[in-house]
Amino acid sequence: MKSQLTPPRPSLFAALWLVPLAFAGCTVGPNYETAESKADSAVYKEAGAGGGKSGQDSIPEAGDWWKRYHDATLTQLMKRLEADNPSAAAALARYDQARAALGLASADQVPTISGATSWKRIRSTENDFFVPPERDYSQYRGALNLRYEVDLWGRVRRNIEAARAESQAAAADYAGAVLSLKAELARTYFLYRFTEEEMDLVSRAIDLRAENSDLVKARFEGGEASELDFARANTELESARAQLHALERSKTEYFNALAALVGEAPGNFSLPGGAPGSLVRIPAGVPSELLARRPDVWAANERLHAAVARIGVTEANYLPKLTILGTGGLSSLSSGDFVEPASIFADIGPNLDLPLFQAGRSKSDKVRAVASAREAQGEFQNTVLQAIRETEDAMAGLRIIGREIDAHRKATDAANQAAKLSRERYDAGLVSYLEVVDAERTALQEQRSLTQAKSAHYVSSVLLIQSLGGGWQAE
Repeated sequence: MKSQLTPPRPSLFAALWLVPLAFAGCTVGPNYETAESKADSAVYKEAGAGGGKSGQDSIPEAGDWWKRYHDATLTQLMKRLEADNPSAAAALARYDQARAALGLASADQVPTISGATSWKRIRSTENDFFVPPERDYSQYRGALNLRYEVDLWGRVRRNIEAARAESQAAAADYAGAVLSLKAELARTYFLYRFTEEEMDLVSRAIDLRAENSDLVKARFEGGEASELDFARANTELESARAQLHALERSKTEYFNALAALVGEAPGNFSLPGGAPGSLVRIPAGVPSELLARRPDVWAANERLHAAVARIGVTEANYLPKLTILGTGGLSSLSSGDFVEPASIFADIGPNLDLPLFQAGRSKSDKVRAVASAREAQGEFQNTVLQAIRETEDAMAGLRIIGREIDAHRKATDAANQAAKLSRERYDAGLVSYLEVVDAERTALQEQRSLTQAKSAHYVSSVLLIQSLGGGWQAE
């Protein structure tokens, strides 16, 4: 005997799908509003003190900021970093994970449908209240199962809102990681180039001191100079050689760092010779709105957004939950009549879950969610203050280093002139070689200090661009 089951009419399904619409728009929890921060009213102490050209064209532009240095080698290194740096690849993978999490959350907006098929060989007991016509029989079954949570209180919508904010935070984290790596590469590259320049200064000093040592030796052997003068000349020569070796060590470390940043082993990496490109113009005024370009500020803002949205998710978790459950398909005791209309079965209906007693869980969970949002608010404010501080430091550094360079230039010119005069006085027999040694040592030190100040100027310009968000913009 075959059971005759009538499938539900389409009108019944249509009526059930109208249920979610009756509750649309009901969303519990606070709505997120853009957080106010110290940056909204920030007035930079160093704004206008940079000494550079004013105007919008002096602000580091969003995009390939390193191209403003007009250094082809630096640009090529940046391309290699983008393609091969493992830290950047790891940061991108974290962003991909966050986007996938958003996709999972968004999937809760639509019903889930799963299929199931089975074939069973069954032996029933004779001692039960229901005994089939045959004690041994087969059952063939194929069905589609439906499940859909009616978003009565906006739990799904808040969860999607939080996941979207977290995805944006992950995007900002990725941008921040890449910006940090690029800034590190630019700083290391300029340190490498100016170390080369310093090595050239010391190498020329070594050549000069080697000539001096030979001349003093000849004069000593001719009885025109003392053994003390000869010893001092050799001391200065070897001291300069030691300085060159120290610079060579630093240059090697910078070289190895550049190789790692572009994803290469030092043995497979090479750099062409050359000088650093032109210095980026120093901004005379920096608007506080540029802080919004910083990836860390944007990430902190999005994490605050997510934490606020999670409050709504927490509240909705302890409210009645309505789920539409349905199943339908074919079921038969014989494979021969499995696909006949009489084998069709179906059922669909709502399932209401009512949380009656939670022993204080709902209150504690909400307190935790609110506290998490307060924590995110504090982290956001701290990130903004840190951003302001870094920008102030970078602008002050540029301003002060600019003055330092001017002073070192004057000191270098004076020291070179003093060294020249001391040499002439020594050749005329008016002073001891000690005066020459002291003057030449001072001249070399001032030349090196000038080069180091130029290097610091370039590094500070990179720091300022990084503190203003570099080439990243909020999506």
